[in-house]
Amino acid sequence: MTHIKLAPNVEFRMDINLDNITENSRDYDVQQHKVEIIKEFEKRLSQVFPEGFKIDSMDFGLDKQH
Repeated sequence: MTHIKLAPNVEFRMDINLDNITENSRDYDVQQHKVEIIKEFEKRLSQVFPEGFKIDSMDFGLDKQH
């Protein structure tokens, strides 16, 4: 078996319902839901990478380009 370590700088979109967040909210407002967002992101990643993963840092805000 081959073990691979990959450290990309990745940007992605994720649809998630957050209380009191609308398309007019600020990134700061979204960042107040950090725990919920990271939990959902890690849940999705664990389905794709059951072997495991590590996240060193994470920045997030609203996607204004949709």
